[in-house]
Amino acid sequence: MNKNKASRRTKYINSLFSRVLLSIVFLLGSVIFIKSSNDHLLLYKEQVFEKSFQFASFNKLYKKYLGSILPFDNVEKIEDKAVFNETFKYASQKKYKDGTKFTVDTNYLMPALQSGIVVFIGEKEGYGQTVIIQGTDGVDVWYANINSTLKLYDYVEKQSLVGESINDELIILVQKDNEFIEYSAYEQTLQN
Repeated sequence: MNKNKASRRTKYINSLFSRVLLSIVFLLGSVIFIKSSNDHLLLYKEQVFEKSFQFASFNKLYKKYLGSILPFDNVEKIEDKAVFNETFKYASQKKYKDGTKFTVDTNYLMPALQSGIVVFIGEKEGYGQTVIIQGTDGVDVWYANINSTLKLYDYVEKQSLVGESINDELIILVQKDNEFIEYSAYEQTLQN
């Protein structure tokens, strides 16, 4: 039994030593890369400080080649659960320009109708503050009159938070193949 414990301890120390050495090599390589030219410094700043770091991808890669970060195997696994998982609820709707205006609660937290990537955040004439999510189904959904903390190119899961309505009105436009379609037709496809 003691021999098994000593073997695990030795294995852990060797693994820890390898990780520390790999971290030092990465750090020194980064410093050499940055110091070699101003163009490299600007590229490094852009990639490291201005773009979103994909922690889930890094964690997966890390575990694949270096194993678990924790020194023990019997860690209780906790299931990931969505913090915000809502469906779209509204009091009334009416046609508005190319879309539909919905009456919702004041400061309504709007869920994503479909999973997709944020392709636009900003002001749209006649609609106000707008977030456009390009869905995995090929349909662009515009969420207008909304404040959002999303960033451009964020991936948004279905029923996760898009943002908060500015008042008690929310405008949704649905665009497929560069043509606006009725929300009610799109809503039926969501239910199937």
